[in-house]
Parts: sequence; structure tokens; C-alpha cells
Amino acid sequence: MNFCQTSPRRSWVFPTVSLCCFGFFSMMKPSEPFVVPYLAGPDKNISLSMITNEILPIWTYSYLALLLPVFILTDYVRYKPVIILQGIKWNEME
Repeated sequence: MNFCQTSPRRSWVFPTVSLCCFGFFSMMKPSEPFVVPYLAGPDKNISLSMITNEILPIWTYSYLALLLPVFILTDYVRYKPVIILQGIKWNEME
């Protein structure tokens, strides 16, 4: 008589693991080690001190500033629309 037990997909474990895997793979950015050489290269010609002192702090703090509103929005709309929008965004960038 196991009719009262929930399936693994209905419990909290499966959605949590799925969201963690999606977050890990969506935040994995293999291009980041190449950003500084690209910006300092002949195409962009930006100095290393300008990259270190002006560009990278703005990049980091903009992620930090958007973290709380996106977290609250994600909890409010129950994750699915945010995941779909993020997937669409990444498809357009490629």
C-alpha cells in the first residue's frame, strides 16, 4: 500500500537538483579567462589598469546589485518563466 508515497518527481528533491544543475551550467562561462586578453588586444586597445580598475568592478557589482531583485522575482513567479527567459537569452547570444 504505497499509494500515499509521492513519486521522486513530485518531491522537493527533483526540482531542487534540477534547478541547481541548471544554475551551475548556465553560470558556467568558459569565455571569462579570455575576456581580459580580448579587451587588451589590438581590436579594443584598452589598458590593463582600466580593465582592472573600471570594467571588472562594474561587472562584478552589477551582478551583485541584480542578485536580490532576480531572486525575489524568481520566487514570486515560481522559477519556470525565469528559466525559460534565461534559456532564450542564451540561445540568442550563441
